Amino acid sequence: MPALRRVLLPAAALVVIALAAFVETPLRGASEARLARYPHYRAGKIAFTYVGDIWTADENGQNVRRLTVNKARDVYPRFSPDGKWIAFSSDRAGSLDVFVMPAEGGTAKQLTFHSADDTVLAWTPDSQAVLFASNRAEDWAGKLYTVGLNGGMPKNVGADMGVWASYSPDGSRLAINRHGQVYWRKYYRGANQTDVTIMDVAAKSFKDVTDFKGLDSWPMWGRDGNIYFVSDREGNGLTNIWRVSDKGGNAEPVTTFRTGDVRWPSISDDGKVVMFEHDFGIWKLDVATRKAAAVPLQISAELQDNDLEFRPFNSEVDDFSLEPVGHRIAFSIHGEVFTAPIEEGDLTQVTDGPARDRDVEYAPDGKHLAYVSDKSGREEIYIATPDGAGEAQKITDLDALKLSYTWAPDSKALAYVASDNKLRRFDVDSRRTLELASSRYGNIGAPAWSPDGQWIAYARPDQTRTNDICLIPSGGGEEHKVTFDSANDTAPRFAPNGLKLYFVRSGEGGGGGRGAAPGAGSQVYAIALEREDRDPDDPAERADSADQPGGRGQAAAAAPPRAISVDWAGLKRRTRQVTRMPFGVSSYAVAPDSRTIAFVTTEPGATRTQPALYTIQQDGRRLSRVLSGGAGGDSDEEEPAAAAGRGGGMGDLAFPRDGRSIFFREGRGVYSVAMPAGGQGSGAGAPGGPAAGAGREATRRRVSFNVRVKVDRPAEWSEMFGDAWRTMKYRFYDPKMHGKDWDAMRAKYEPLVPYVGDRQELLNIVNEMIGELNASHTGAAPPPAGRGGGAGVSTGYLGLDLEPDSRAGRYKVTYIYEGGPADKDWVTVSVGDYLLAIDGKPVKAGDDYWQMLNYRLNRKVEVTLNGKAADEGAWKTRIAPITQGAQNQLRYERWVKERRQQVDKLSNGRIGYLHIQAMDQPSLLKFEKEIRENRNKEALVIDQRWNGGGNIEQELLAILVQREYQIWQPRGTEPSPRPFAGFFGPKVVLQNWRSASNAEMFPAGFRALGLGKVIGTPTFGAVIGTGSYSLIDGSTVRTPGTGVFLADPQKTNMENYGVQPDILVENSPEDNLAGRDRQLETAVQELLKELGQRKTTTQLVNR
Repeated sequence: MPALRRVLLPAAALVVIALAAFVETPLRGASEARLARYPHYRAGKIAFTYVGDIWTADENGQNVRRLTVNKARDVYPRFSPDGKWIAFSSDRAGSLDVFVMPAEGGTAKQLTFHSADDTVLAWTPDSQAVLFASNRAEDWAGKLYTVGLNGGMPKNVGADMGVWASYSPDGSRLAINRHGQVYWRKYYRGANQTDVTIMDVAAKSFKDVTDFKGLDSWPMWGRDGNIYFVSDREGNGLTNIWRVSDKGGNAEPVTTFRTGDVRWPSISDDGKVVMFEHDFGIWKLDVATRKAAAVPLQISAELQDNDLEFRPFNSEVDDFSLEPVGHRIAFSIHGEVFTAPIEEGDLTQVTDGPARDRDVEYAPDGKHLAYVSDKSGREEIYIATPDGAGEAQKITDLDALKLSYTWAPDSKALAYVASDNKLRRFDVDSRRTLELASSRYGNIGAPAWSPDGQWIAYARPDQTRTNDICLIPSGGGEEHKVTFDSANDTAPRFAPNGLKLYFVRSGEGGGGGRGAAPGAGSQVYAIALEREDRDPDDPAERADSADQPGGRGQAAAAAPPRAISVDWAGLKRRTRQVTRMPFGVSSYAVAPDSRTIAFVTTEPGATRTQPALYTIQQDGRRLSRVLSGGAGGDSDEEEPAAAAGRGGGMGDLAFPRDGRSIFFREGRGVYSVAMPAGGQGSGAGAPGGPAAGAGREATRRRVSFNVRVKVDRPAEWSEMFGDAWRTMKYRFYDPKMHGKDWDAMRAKYEPLVPYVGDRQELLNIVNEMIGELNASHTGAAPPPAGRGGGAGVSTGYLGLDLEPDSRAGRYKVTYIYEGGPADKDWVTVSVGDYLLAIDGKPVKAGDDYWQMLNYRLNRKVEVTLNGKAADEGAWKTRIAPITQGAQNQLRYERWVKERRQQVDKLSNGRIGYLHIQAMDQPSLLKFEKEIRENRNKEALVIDQRWNGGGNIEQELLAILVQREYQIWQPRGTEPSPRPFAGFFGPKVVLQNWRSASNAEMFPAGFRALGLGKVIGTPTFGAVIGTGSYSLIDGSTVRTPGTGVFLADPQKTNMENYGVQPDILVENSPEDNLAGRDRQLETAVQELLKELGQRKTTTQLVNR
């Protein structure tokens, strides 16, 4: 009874080729290059990116030449001022690095070597170095760097942050965007938007020359005393090129387009020409005359990949369904449906075409399959035969997503749930559709039929957004709630004999609560639907029932279905918890014997948590561990490397009718494992106790097959565009699409799809369309491993700060991070030591040592050090490098420690400080701990700057809203206020422009509840609850589906709102460079002022 498994799952003996329709596309011949990007001009020549490679052409569009041919993406080309070189960024190693090549073509040379993206911006005026932006700095903001023409360690130009920049003609100043929005978002007005700032490189001083709430991006320093940039100042959402004096003043428009957007401009080094993208073509602007004209590029491009590909999939599935008798599986992979034998037989292709077919399920009689397809232009459910014969029947015609469905036990009907929050039934013979139930507060959960076909169970949300389990007659009638709890109840499953209804309850039960793993409160429960004749907790009764079929030592045979007679009066009393797992339950299935439940939980492994498969009896006893996750191990086959890609984890449990084995999905593979004898282990584990049968694990077997799916890329890109458009149509939180005609948006952007040459070009178009919504938490992105042509570099960090000592000619250790890989007893290193070599290779000041630390995350590095810059007396020590993310965390903890010390110093120890890093469970646990640690402070600074969000603001505010209501004082002791877990002194919240999403809901709630003042800058204005949806190739589209509104009379939408501070304070670039935190200083001053007006109320009680 699967819900629609939109999990993309991993790879071995039968071969079939899936054919898809071929669609001609205008890209493949000489055609207008609609999607050429990132143009730059010099002396009559244009460099640009097209189909992922670097090209040049004359300024009239003639003499087009391709300079790079690489499966990676080569982007942001820039001519050097002397005309000898072109610098560009390429993700050949998985992330963007800086490369240079001769301007006329030739071998490209890599200049930077780091797993962070390095985005080429410009050259220094002397042509000796390339300016680029990168997020390698281990903090919240990107930085600006230069790297020499011959490589070496990149140099930070000294700006506190920067994402785009252009040098003044003499190289003494930079025009900078310090931060900014994604370029494709339109209409945004808020604190995360960017202005143009001038930096004096030597003096490290900064001056804003624009001040606008909207877009002022891509600054370009001209030779006429003006800075050119792109802005949407006219208020119609369109972007044009503007200019402003480098001394400041009023900006003026240079171009006046009334349709289309200006993107990715660059200025020639002589300041005479600005090249830019407009309306998906390349344009040239003459600065002197302010006249712009399109460059008519005609390109006959040979793509890196063929339009048609026979893509192999080795035992990989996106979803699967087990044939009821257990001889075959049906599955979908890359948009096609197949059936494959478990042991021997032929593999059969069921669907064939450019549509995306998925979410397949066998009918109980095994004679038909159902699946979801978008072949009609929207998602509908189809029925086909397992042999693929004949034409599939479309059984739905509904303008909504099909979220889940399941067959009736007699295979004559299906129940399905759609995104219009309704449950429907379709009768196969009459082809009639009956609406059964609807929900006012969100989607109905996946339905489940009772074995006699008379009832359908489902989860329905209420006003609190938690779900209850409901039953409704399958032919229509009154809905009955069968769970009565404040917890979240989902995933109902009937026992095959119809006597019990199982479900998963979250927020209550075994091992749950704060401090446990995520999902720890998700446990399996059971409801006895009829009156119970025996005491299920009586050992004697259990002993009797063990001798019945399905008891100990018996095969898990299916019991015949019987008519169900629900005793409504005692349901709550007859609801019992079955599992009590410390890490919760993520997936489960009921065996044919109706007594055994198989389920997946999570448990600690050697280095990380891993899934594990267990069985348990319906009374919560005889817990048995079947096997642990991580295909391989005791498996008779190795998991292919592809398993590391999409769709990890374990789930989708299914039993064949004989109940002798369990089938499940792990990664992208389908496996089976034999059931323990009688459905339980060799011993009787107590509820919540250790599992029985702790010996050798059962052996999993992989269902093996080989498939080659014929992928027609142009047809696939067309399908992906439609899927992304449709996803936003149905999943975006505002059905009015922020006032946009969504059909018109499709009509505007879909004609560009035939010009697409690679996946990223398609996603660029999708993002431009999504950007019309002016919404946060949006965007389309490629799969994590799908960006570059390489395997993806991972740069290791030693947990040290190293600074070049120019006099010594070496790098000197200036800081050792507490708790980092160098902060170990066995690592001999101190501040002031010199780094002489890494793995025996000498390191001089100016050398790019990052290149030596790439691909070293799983191997220790031998570091040669000395207290002086000489080999004599040097020693060697071994350090295990960590990822950039781990290093970022170490730097973050240093940042927090420094601010806590600063608050302590400024307040003479009276005021406490804590920082909320994210709105997630670890941050909540840390917050609770630090509230307790600060309870003896008189006031508290709650810092949530740089917090990107999550979903814990309710819990935070519930802690902070507590008031002192009693005094607790045992004899002979000092008094303590109750409750113990609160903080009752003055409090302030710090926020900034990077406080986003739930980190905006928190300060808004803090103020609305009268808890204190909010200090800092306005927040991002990005408040939507979001999810994610996978396209056919693994690319993802973010799906913001929940709006958040203030509880004011206007019900103000917090999206694009931005929480205003009570006290506006901004840390200037000079402050940041000097290490001064003016916002924090203001917070302490305000609290000290309030403490001076406040009297202590907790006093010793006389007795």
